[in-house]
Amino acid sequence: MTYIAAFFASFLYIALKATQQLQVVNFLYARILPTSLAMAACEVFIMVNVVKTAGDFSGLAMLALFIGAGSGLGCLAAMRLHQHRTRKPQ
Repeated sequence: MTYIAAFFASFLYIALKATQQLQVVNFLYARILPTSLAMAACEVFIMVNVVKTAGDFSGLAMLALFIGAGSGLGCLAAMRLHQHRTRKPQ
């Protein structure tokens, strides 16, 4: 369960980070603080999972795999969600 939870936390964290970048670029001041707080909650959750898994190298390797996959897919999802706001790749 820890790996799946870390996957979704990293997915959400990176999606929020991409959203926050768009908020900064578009001067959406009121949305930046709530987004930052949600990002911090995701970061703390991920770090707690890393600390819980720190005694086992294979566990850390699996955790890194799940966090990396979640981060990559979160970035792709955020790009797709916000595609209408930016120039489409050619």
